[in-house]
Amino acid sequence: MRRVSTWLLLLSLTFGSGFSPAMAKEKARITDVTLVIDKGGVGISFSVQHCFSPKIEETIQSGVPVTVFFSVRLSQTKRLWRDRRLASLRFARRIHYDNLKKVYEVFLEDTSPAVVFEDFSEASESLASVDNVRLIPRRPLTEQATYYVSLKAELDPVRLPFRLESVLFFVWSGRRETDWFVQRFRVGSFVLPKKEETQ
Repeated sequence: MRRVSTWLLLLSLTFGSGFSPAMAKEKARITDVTLVIDKGGVGISFSVQHCFSPKIEETIQSGVPVTVFFSVRLSQTKRLWRDRRLASLRFARRIHYDNLKKVYEVFLEDTSPAVVFEDFSEASESLASVDNVRLIPRRPLTEQATYYVSLKAELDPVRLPFRLESVLFFVWSGRRETDWFVQRFRVGSFVLPKKEETQ
């Protein structure tokens, strides 16, 4: 195998081209996945399309905060044994509409101040776009092994105090999540995902 002098790979793909327009309107899904791969780890960028349904948007407009959880994993495939988990990360983002100021507050990190938007589409796009999340494996990546990243997003069900449940009867309180998106790759190349690998 030809040795790659610089272990850097940039690959982009949009997932879900087989979905029908009707399904795309209803189903949240991972899309626009980009991997930046080097010996020390993987940088991952992606978006969640159709993250908020009309019911969830109505809930947000009422002033109820909504939280989205993102799960990102890096694994190595093994032929005779279970796949090896090399790194994982789970983080949350939150959106809240301030009825007094008429602005949307998006909290991208727990320790960072909110990013403020006047337009809901811009606020939701900011929340649903993840840029260059870094996964550092427990051991350096090699050219001989095959790896894959797994991505998922899920909305936390809204829980209201009992007294408010009857007043805010229109508030969405269910769960909304994407399927697991799986992208296989090797250092210096990549392998397209197979449908059965989507968990």
